[in-house]
Amino acid sequence: MSAVECWQMGDLPKIIRVPAREGVPLELRKGSRVSVTDLAGHQGADCVAVTPGGAVSCTRTTRARNMRLFPKIGQSIYADDDEAMLTLIEDTSAGPHGLLVPPCDPTMYRLRGAGCAHASCHDNFHRALARKGIRLGRTPPSICLFQNIVVDEAGAVAIGVNTSKAGDRLTFRIDRDLVLVISACPNDVFKRPPLQPTDLEIAIDTTEAG
Repeated sequence: MSAVECWQMGDLPKIIRVPAREGVPLELRKGSRVSVTDLAGHQGADCVAVTPGGAVSCTRTTRARNMRLFPKIGQSIYADDDEAMLTLIEDTSAGPHGLLVPPCDPTMYRLRGAGCAHASCHDNFHRALARKGIRLGRTPPSICLFQNIVVDEAGAVAIGVNTSKAGDRLTFRIDRDLVLVISACPNDVFKRPPLQPTDLEIAIDTTEAG
């Protein structure tokens, strides 16, 4: 199954449904807005962004520029050229979100007994970018939406079951032309059971795009 798209009437946003375990590439213009909604609750969304010039979203730069583990409202996700890519303008969830871990990959699932053919955000990223003619020589860390990643007082990183609820939404303003890949994380073995991956909904508003 591929991503399901529908155009709503009038000036309402374009709506894209991302099936569980899959990823979609979105070509977005500067000034547009993109919203990511967790439809069922507890579902992570892993993202990566790439510009036409080859700049890639950089979690390290983003943490350093914002002095936070994830941007607050009005702060941005930055690229590896130190320029802003997306600015967070709305978050209806209680959080947390994260910029600390790589996308799940085939090795992670193999080591946890799920086999070598398990879907992963790693593969979703590269497959989705290839659909737009983009090939990266590395796999960037994820922009993790709705993912329950926290750092305790001793400095240890802890990953828990996602706490997002059905209908929780984040909205970003696009600060430069880019391709944004959004993956409905396929994780069903690590901090997930008995929860199973579910769909995401993407809304794209281009009324202010340049």
